[in-house]
Amino acid sequence: MLQDRLNDAAIALHRMLTPANVRFGIFGGYAIGVLGGSRESKDIDCLASISKDQVLALLDGKGGFAAVPQGRQDYVAFLWSDSVNRANPVLVEIFCEQFAGAQYTMRNVQATIRTVNGQRLGTGPSSFLDPFLLFKGKLRAAATRAKFHDSADLRWLADRYGQAIQMRRNELNPQYIGLALKRYPELELLFGRLGVDIARAKHSVRDLSPSRLPPPAQGDVQRGLLA
Repeated sequence: MLQDRLNDAAIALHRMLTPANVRFGIFGGYAIGVLGGSRESKDIDCLASISKDQVLALLDGKGGFAAVPQGRQDYVAFLWSDSVNRANPVLVEIFCEQFAGAQYTMRNVQATIRTVNGQRLGTGPSSFLDPFLLFKGKLRAAATRAKFHDSADLRWLADRYGQAIQMRRNELNPQYIGLALKRYPELELLFGRLGVDIARAKHSVRDLSPSRLPPPAQGDVQRGLLA
């Protein structure tokens, strides 16, 4: 998927959510690409201070967004296209802050408005989570799945934003660190530079295997970003 096409979808998302006073921030591989990382992504991940029912009412069938039916209450997927025939759709995945059993809040999250250049919509703004939260999201991903680009993304973020991440290293989940190290032992040097307590992280997962983790559950992504 062309970055410019993803930029169009990010601009369209901002145009729909901002007038409704919905706080949101984009994260994941696409966000890293916007920051300058050598990263291609096929979709847009977004955390939003909204419920599933509210975001469906705001977006489904409007502004080029069409919901993809699924049963989860903490997450909504949309396909966005500005073409009448729905050509070249972009998958936009919205993780909702508000759902039954939600434990974490976006109250203290300050997203950043960044300008991107779309293929069809021109230049426009959208909202992105800060680099530390991008790192937290990628850490959870590296801990819970086997995709090499998660490790590469962590290294890129640490190289570019290491000081900011180091200042908040105590907010990083030691189990996620320990599991990420089991998958990618080469990350030990990175976490050492950040001043992480590696021994504690390894001890916290001494009885866990990356290949035998529980299946993904409701709220996992929100926990990884906000806990």
